[in-house]
Amino acid sequence: MPLDAKELGTLIANQAASLRLWVRSRCEANEDVVQEAFCRLATQEPPPDNPVAWLYRVCRNLADKQRLADQRRKRREQDRVQSVRTTSNPADGLELQETLAAVEQLSDELREVLVARVWGQLSLAEVGQLCGISTATAFRRYEAALKELRVKLELDCERQS
Repeated sequence: MPLDAKELGTLIANQAASLRLWVRSRCEANEDVVQEAFCRLATQEPPPDNPVAWLYRVCRNLADKQRLADQRRKRREQDRVQSVRTTSNPADGLELQETLAAVEQLSDELREVLVARVWGQLSLAEVGQLCGISTATAFRRYEAALKELRVKLELDCERQS
């Protein structure tokens, strides 16, 4: 049987601040790491003999895992930025800004579907599941978003001519 709520509450009150301080040197997401450790402790069956030592060990492991994930993400982002810089045409930046501005003007439900489909590269079935709508509705919203973008971007092109 896991720890009871009173024991868990006492541990949180007595240990959370010191755990956050301890984890801070290992990763930036110290609050998330400590929260995850307490969530794991709440479901740990049987509970550890020494919950405080267990929490420190779990926090250390989660912090190290988070730090490595952050490093990999930053490296991927830097690689992506570098590849975009080397392959892009300077005029593309203007088109991208106009396109992003037009996307921002879409209604929330159309923008949500469009971004998930285009930038998230999700299938329409996955988009529907993500948004809590049917695949057919996701398809209709996706088409409507593209249609609105075409109209907005064509108007911008006509104004510039």
